[in-house]
Formats: sequence, structure tokens, C-alpha cells
Amino acid sequence: MIGDGRLDALEAERRAVQAKAGETAATMVRDAATLAIVDRSRDEPRFLMGLRGPGHVFMANRFVFPGGAVEPGDLDGAGSVVLAEAVAARLTGDVPAGFAPRDAAALVLAAIRETHEETGLFVARPQAPPPALPGGFAAFSERGLAPAFDWLVPVARAITPEGAPRRYDTRFFVVDAARLGPAEERFAPPTDEFAEISWVGAGDLAGRSVAPITRTVLDAILARLADGSWLDASRPMPFYRVVDGRFRHDLI
Repeated sequence: MIGDGRLDALEAERRAVQAKAGETAATMVRDAATLAIVDRSRDEPRFLMGLRGPGHVFMANRFVFPGGAVEPGDLDGAGSVVLAEAVAARLTGDVPAGFAPRDAAALVLAAIRETHEETGLFVARPQAPPPALPGGFAAFSERGLAPAFDWLVPVARAITPEGAPRRYDTRFFVVDAARLGPAEERFAPPTDEFAEISWVGAGDLAGRSVAPITRTVLDAILARLADGSWLDASRPMPFYRVVDGRFRHDLI
């Protein structure tokens, strides 16, 4: 179990958001995925994070991992994705009725697509002939790349509490930056989702605006880096959600 301090931080954030909630508060929860790219080439692990600008409705002015909601194209391409048994078990544990294996596969594709859109990085490998991919992966097809869905390991899940302007059931994945080649220090994303993109060490977060849930998940990843289990999909992962009016931490 995580320390009470982390749950207290999540609770404080939830209460602050609910206090500001108005008619724009969201009720629908969308599936989403986010990807922590972990660079271990230096003494301290670094994570690729982006600063969401003030114009965003959700997580404005916060440093986050690249990611976003599952789109129809992700579901269209999910039929060709075969998840490892341990990965599928993490993604289909404690899910709503009607959540199918296709929905789990779409989460992995969403994480890869959003990472490219927000950072310009391709979490992919060459494939000839180029695979048939949905529209959101046009840049992959043009380069003869196939999304490397088997590189991603799910490490956490969190549901945005009521009161927020957007609500997501987010699965957090990790991938080893070494898979992508030498760590890029400059980025040319095809969209302007992030106002800033940089590698951030755990010790650099003190002066940055990071949401409590991001910090909590990052701490969980650091713990798994320390014990060597961060790429072990068979290990149960934390699930953060509000139950009976208070944040709870379960394992799935």
C-alpha cells in the first residue's frame, strides 16, 4: 500500500476540484492511456514529460506524461493487436461491463498514437510491407513502421473523480527509452499539445507543477525501477479511484 500522505494529497486535490465544480463538470468517464518513457542512460532515471498550456480544459499548466483519450481509430486498429497474457490481465481487471479485449488493445494503441502526436516520437519498429493502420497512424504507415505495442507495460490505473471538467479512466504504461534509440533532447511534434517538452528527473519535480496523481504514479514507477520489476507485467498494479467519497488504492 502507498503511504497515507499520497492518498491525502489525492484527497486534497479532489476536494479543491469539487469546490470549483460548476455546470461544466463532466459525468462521462472516457478510457484513456498515457505513456511514461523512462531514460536510464544517466545516474538518475529521467521521464519524458510535457507542459500543458493554460488553454487546456484538463490538467492546464501541469507537467504530464504524453497521453490522451482512446479515439475511434484506436478501436479500429485494435483487432490486429494481440496482447501478452499478463498485459491483458492488468488491463481487463476490475473493468465495467462490456469492456472487451478489443478495448484493452485500443488503450495500448492510444498511448502510442498520443505519444507521437505530442512528442513526435515513434514507439514502433520497421515492418515490410507497411502495416494497414487507421488514420491516426498515417505517419507510421508512411515510414513503414508498426506500433510496438509489446514494448509497453501497464503500471497503474486511475479514474478522475467527479467534479473535474473532463473525466478519464486512465491506464499508465511504461516503455524503456532505449527501445527508441539515443534519447532525443529536442522534439518536433506534429501538434502543439505541449507548450514545453523535456526529460525530467525525480529530483527536478519540486519546482514544477505536477498533479498529485502524476506524482503518485511516478513514485510507483520509481519503486519498481528500484526493485527491478518495472517491466514485469505480471506484477499487480495500483488502481486509484474514489469509493464512498474518498480516494482508495487497490491492486489489479
